[in-house]
Amino acid sequence: MRVTHRMIAGTVNRNLRRNLYELEKKSNQLSTGRYFTRPSQDPVGTYKVMRISGTSLLRNEQFRRNIGEGITWLTVTEDALADGIDAVHRLRELAIYSSNGTLSPEDRETIAPEIKELLQHLVSLGNTEMGGLYIFGGHQTQNPPYELITDEATGNITGVLYHGDGGQRMVEITPGQMLAINITGEGVFGGSDDPDTPSLFKAVNDMHKALLDDNTEALGGEILQELDGYLNRLLQYRAEIGAKTVRLNSTEERLLDEHLHLQELRSKIEDIDLAELYIEFTMQENAYHAALSTGARIIFPSLIDFLR
Repeated sequence: MRVTHRMIAGTVNRNLRRNLYELEKKSNQLSTGRYFTRPSQDPVGTYKVMRISGTSLLRNEQFRRNIGEGITWLTVTEDALADGIDAVHRLRELAIYSSNGTLSPEDRETIAPEIKELLQHLVSLGNTEMGGLYIFGGHQTQNPPYELITDEATGNITGVLYHGDGGQRMVEITPGQMLAINITGEGVFGGSDDPDTPSLFKAVNDMHKALLDDNTEALGGEILQELDGYLNRLLQYRAEIGAKTVRLNSTEERLLDEHLHLQELRSKIEDIDLAELYIEFTMQENAYHAALSTGARIIFPSLIDFLR
């Protein structure tokens, strides 16, 4: 086979273009820090990165946002329940103290204003809000769930109305797992459209009336028993809130670990090994210069100068 200068020049040109293409490719990888920047460069890798970034990581982040909202909501709820427990403890102390037969009617009457203040404090706890949403209203979060009813003539509290419902605020914390992050006021304090329906507020209001009526039998009997019942209910709900908070914290830690693993997996697919690629770039650069030097020895210098 006869080898001509034109064939040699064509071969040199092809080799130079190929070496220059590889050199530009590795230069671009070093500049961007990624093995590929277009789907055509690595279709399989692009698909894997899109699945990790567009599905797994985004879903993981959404779950962690849901959990963050849930923890905040539960924390505010637990603080309200803790204040309610303190208030009921104080009411029990006053009920036991005021049922003492050695107290005079006047002594019991002096206790009544504190009972009224504690009742108003409990109603304010029932109307606790977070970010403009009332936590004990069920689905009715835009307006205060509890309303004090007072006698315009005497100013005495005649009852408390509940305007919420039994709706649950559900959040998705992992795929397919929903968690209710709220408890309704009706479940905790009791509530109804009828102020005579049994509730913690009614028990406290009855205590206030019993003090004014000097009814020691009710103070040390039925009223004290009702307070004990609502105290146990508050403690039970607080334990439930604590258990949910522990579960959310544990799930959040697991999701954070998963997030780090997903980022590491994505990095292994698309991020370069800087030291290794720099060595490859140097070798490719040397190969390109060697191709130029070799070509200069076998074809006319004028053509090589032009190619340089």
